[in-house]
Amino acid sequence: MPRRAPTVVLAGEDRTELARRVGARTGTQQAALRARIVLLAADGLSTTAIAAALGIARGTARAWRNRFVTAGVAGLADRPHCPPPRLYGPAIQARVVVLACQAPADLGWDGPSHWTIKDLATDIGPHPELGLGAPSKSTVHTILQAHDICLDRL
Repeated sequence: MPRRAPTVVLAGEDRTELARRVGARTGTQQAALRARIVLLAADGLSTTAIAAALGIARGTARAWRNRFVTAGVAGLADRPHCPPPRLYGPAIQARVVVLACQAPADLGWDGPSHWTIKDLATDIGPHPELGLGAPSKSTVHTILQAHDICLDRL
């Protein structure tokens, strides 16, 4: 049994604002598309018909219709994209780079004559005196890659 899309009812000022966004020369194309979706939904078109008319995915039309119904015009704004805080800030990254540029024997560690990413990540973890935590192999690789360091060329 298909679900029914929520009905979009526009007040006069909402319709005016959405029409302004569609015709704005300085607005973003995203804002214009979102406004078009809502205006077509208010005119009674189904989500499938809106998607076909605008050449977008049904999920896109459904999402913006639902966000308008729940939050109004304010719901058409971008949500903030906040990445999580970095676990390894610039100070720790610098210490990983310095450690990678030294030979393991110079640090008094037994084992290979030069570092591999796996060895470096494995050897950092059990040494809390370094204050580097226990970064994963991919984290060490990302840090070294960001600083243009190739361990096989040191």
